Amino acid sequence: MKRILTALIVIAAVTISEAQIKKCAVISVFGNRNLSDNPLDTKLYEALLKDSSFDISGTVAEFETLVNKEFMPQFPFPFKDKTEVVNNDEYKALDSITIYKTYAWNNSKFDWASPFIAADGYLKIAPWIGDKDVIKKSFEVFPDVDAVLIAYLDFNIFDNVGIGGISSKKVRANANIKVFNKEGKRIFKLKEGASSKKGVTALGGFVLDPKKLKPMVFDSAEKLFAEMKAKMPKKLAKMAKKIDKNAGEDDK
Repeated sequence: MKRILTALIVIAAVTISEAQIKKCAVISVFGNRNLSDNPLDTKLYEALLKDSSFDISGTVAEFETLVNKEFMPQFPFPFKDKTEVVNNDEYKALDSITIYKTYAWNNSKFDWASPFIAADGYLKIAPWIGDKDVIKKSFEVFPDVDAVLIAYLDFNIFDNVGIGGISSKKVRANANIKVFNKEGKRIFKLKEGASSKKGVTALGGFVLDPKKLKPMVFDSAEKLFAEMKAKMPKKLAKMAKKIDKNAGEDDK
């Protein structure tokens, strides 16, 4: 009986050890300014995406600072220094196999869109649309880590209130923080969102003046960041302790 108990304790200890993450690297921080996945909506908002003043790079930089200062310290493991990541030539070379470069936005008819805006130095690695291989290859570039983190912002339009064919739409900003293991499986996810204070009138589900959405994007992000600074560190710290790198799933 004692031998069986001892064996169980050893197995449990090994399992816990295997589940621990010793070091992680942030491999992507970016924002997606495409407000809808609906092709009809995207065509309607083409004017907004073509607007050079619709620049979310400052918002993405603020998000990166929030991730670095408020959230990364809550994880129970250290992170690789950013300069070691973004200045690595092999890391830079991964850009050529990202979905962003090899699929839709590499087509000239989508040149106007450029929806992904990366934080300084980072690649645009989008796990939910097929960049699993890029994630897996990042471990070959950084063999000293056993987890990688991707953080990104996205925005979506939703109906706030509506009567008949007339509705009020708002913009929701979403912060996504995900950690992946060497198999490219997601082992941690956090998604928090906040909506713009004001809405905009839509007819038949479509916003008649898409440019009115631009200030709503920044308003929703500002509100999101304020809420995350106030509420998220403690919540994230509790969630981060439960990461199990052997219990991942595909990111969709």
